[in-house]
Amino acid sequence: MSIPDNPQQFTRLDEWLALLEQAHSIHKIELGLERAREVALRLDLLTPSAKVITVAGTNGKGSTVAAAESLAMSHKLSVGSYTSPHLIRFNERIKINGEDASDDLIVEAFKAVYEAKKEIQLTFFEFTTLIALWLFKQQAVELIVLEVGLGGRLDAVNIIDADICVVTSIGLDHTDWLGTDLKSIAGEKAGVGRAGKPMVITDSASEHLLLPHCERIGCIPWVAEKDFSIEMDRLYWRYQSSCVSLEFHELPLNNLYLPNLAAALTAFAFCYETLMGKSVSYAGIYKAFERLSVAGRFQVLSESPHIIVDVAHNPDSAKLLNSKLAELKASGTNRIVALCGMLKDKDSLQTLAQMKHVDQWHLIDLEGPRGKKSRELLQDLPQMSQNTAKCYESLGHFDRSCTEKSCLDSNDALVVFGSFVTVGLFVEYWQKEGFAWI
Repeated sequence: MSIPDNPQQFTRLDEWLALLEQAHSIHKIELGLERAREVALRLDLLTPSAKVITVAGTNGKGSTVAAAESLAMSHKLSVGSYTSPHLIRFNERIKINGEDASDDLIVEAFKAVYEAKKEIQLTFFEFTTLIALWLFKQQAVELIVLEVGLGGRLDAVNIIDADICVVTSIGLDHTDWLGTDLKSIAGEKAGVGRAGKPMVITDSASEHLLLPHCERIGCIPWVAEKDFSIEMDRLYWRYQSSCVSLEFHELPLNNLYLPNLAAALTAFAFCYETLMGKSVSYAGIYKAFERLSVAGRFQVLSESPHIIVDVAHNPDSAKLLNSKLAELKASGTNRIVALCGMLKDKDSLQTLAQMKHVDQWHLIDLEGPRGKKSRELLQDLPQMSQNTAKCYESLGHFDRSCTEKSCLDSNDALVVFGSFVTVGLFVEYWQKEGFAWI
């Protein structure tokens, strides 16, 4: 498809997305703030009237954003959130008060950004970030929660000065862009901090990596287990914080990682209490967390049989997923069956090595230039697992094979993981086709 002379005539979102993917490859990465900042300046987006929380980190960003968003809604604030990538629909990236932005709103934003950018060549992520910021301005939201796409310091969302930032974790990922050691990666992620503003450090193990950067930038570190903490029992968890004078008991458990919820609460409470002069409520926090779930983050699609999808795609996130699988086995699950597909640029060897509670492996090919073949993935499994693992060219091939001979017994659990792509394909297939053998 050639680029039309006047894309402003487009009225459908799929037309704009096709243009965006053609002219601004989704796989192309060009870190830097100058291009996005110049277009944002033309659109008057650089100084939003809303309070801003920016979330960086190797893992846990999506659940932290969702928790902050849920807290805002339960306290009657209008909120816009921006995350990436999406699982099925582009609209998932931009939410207004918890709902995916409509096609019509996004088309309007496309037109505004396209007209403003003129000669500037934006990457896919820069373009979509500007769309989100433009929509949040038009909707006059009171709180904006932004998820960093890659790194932090040179990521497009960092054109906006956050009132408070969260760094969830520091792990080895995207090493071609962020550096090959944790110290270098920490420097990139800490770049979302601002002088005189708090930085919530979710993982106390990352404190020594981030504190030198906090001192250099001039931001104020709020560290887990020092400035805020959580305790957990069988049914509830408790939160207390010295930085915002909060103490709450008997908050509801869910399937999300509790330190990320605590970090989100810390960041939200700062915005709501310190910056807006209001008081967070126990009822509001309880409501926000009571039924909170995030698509693709230990998301339970079925209880009987147990079907779980999780976007874990690097060693640290796989280690956390494996601990959740251990809990399943402890609660009576007989066998863990895994369906995995991964991208070439991920550390599949170390990621698969973390999944010690998987009893049976099913591997699928992922298409596209970054997709890894299942036969390649097979070589990264431990030798004993290679002998019984099965490889498939597609999700349809996997479905047909399991229809002939069921992959699951009544007391087994299926976990689908390895990539946003894998989980997105599975969820879309689940919604449209279903699996006859389940």
